[in-house]
Amino acid sequence: MREHIEAIKPPRALFLDFPMGRGMGKPNDPVFQKKVIREAFGLLDTDSGPVISDFPEVIPVKDGRMGYALPPELVLSVEDIGDVDAVLAEVKAEMAALRPDYEAAVAARGRTTVGASGLEIEEFAPFVAGFLNGEMPQSPRKGMPAIPLLKLVVEDLEAYFTETRTHRDSIDDLELMGKWFWEESKTGRMLLLLEAVSIASDNKVMLQIVEMSLMAPRFWSEGPLPGTSAAGW
Repeated sequence: MREHIEAIKPPRALFLDFPMGRGMGKPNDPVFQKKVIREAFGLLDTDSGPVISDFPEVIPVKDGRMGYALPPELVLSVEDIGDVDAVLAEVKAEMAALRPDYEAAVAARGRTTVGASGLEIEEFAPFVAGFLNGEMPQSPRKGMPAIPLLKLVVEDLEAYFTETRTHRDSIDDLELMGKWFWEESKTGRMLLLLEAVSIASDNKVMLQIVEMSLMAPRFWSEGPLPGTSAAGW
């Protein structure tokens, strides 16, 4: 955010006109990424500051948005859940099918961002599905309540899918990735079902899943989700 840089006035700053969360620019493009790094380090040669330098290349965003946002009409209800065991089985099968490509991506990159939750990959889906009955499951991590852990599990799920697809198919399109995960995958649907459960819940802690935007990427300017105060949107 350029206005933040201008207000804080760090000694040296490189402004990147990229989509939110993509400070290095383009995935799977080490040449471009090194160019960003070298441009930033080049600011160390300036004698005094504050200095704000503009990176010469721009990565455009779509319709003025900084990232993917769910269509406002895509709101599921608890009636859409059906058999929780069937939902879980579909998600587990989907994740298992992606596992070889995920492992190939990790091997090629030498790293992964999956792991923030501290759970094994096989534990992600069962933990999320445990919420679909309207009750909070026991947190498997000592000292971490279920809701904060859920946020990390969702991040791990998104990373699992994103790392797999960006490597396997060389995709560099936030909108395409978001549409695939949230609108087409079984795992994205499971998370939207959890959102529906949270909206219908009388449990204030469960409602935090939606109101604090812990999960689904909804665009705040589209207005609040039905049945919520939208405090965090």
